[in-house]
Amino acid sequence: MDKLIIHGLELWLKVGCTEAERAFPQRLEMDVTLEMPLSAAGKSDDLSQSVDYAAVAEALRQKLTPQSFRLIETVAEQAADLVLWKYKPRSVTVLLKKRALPGLAWAGVEIHRP
Repeated sequence: MDKLIIHGLELWLKVGCTEAERAFPQRLEMDVTLEMPLSAAGKSDDLSQSVDYAAVAEALRQKLTPQSFRLIETVAEQAADLVLWKYKPRSVTVLLKKRALPGLAWAGVEIHRP
């Protein structure tokens, strides 16, 4: 299956298990992979045959930024739900990374939803 990939989407979200962690937005990085047929778009050079990745990024920012989350798992689930509902891919994979601890490059979750 073809894949439309959004890599390294920067999000500033209030997320963490403690109130102190959620007091200020933290930088998270998200990769979103939409599995969908892309040959029609490739042959026609017509965006309406694909998904506008800028629109996906903006929709994710608008949905997620105003909220506060305890778990990055919740962020990933809400992102997947939005993409599946709004853009109708066959499936979506969301990888979410957070710089969680000193000396740790990142911690994260990856979910795949059909």
